[in-house]
Amino acid sequence: LKTIWKMGTFEITDLPPGVIPLPSRFTYSIKQDKLGAIAKLKARLVARGDMQTEDEYSTTFAPTSRFTTIRTIIALATQENLSLKHWDI
Repeated sequence: LKTIWKMGTFEITDLPPGVIPLPSRFTYSIKQDKLGAIAKLKARLVARGDMQTEDEYSTTFAPTSRFTTIRTIIALATQENLSLKHWDI
């Protein structure tokens, strides 16, 4: 948590009036190397989406692309000799 706080990956804000936050929990995973030894211990804070009410479904947005769309863009960029850049936001 200290690293996440230092990197500024989030900011603490006040909730809008009448909004009840979803509960959250930590999930933990152990990453192993090829020999099975522990390489990393990872923790992630996730929202409890199962606690979301039906009227909140329309406010959730996760943009995704089909693989065929990505392949088409790469093919067009290659054909036109263009360079592609990617930002993970």
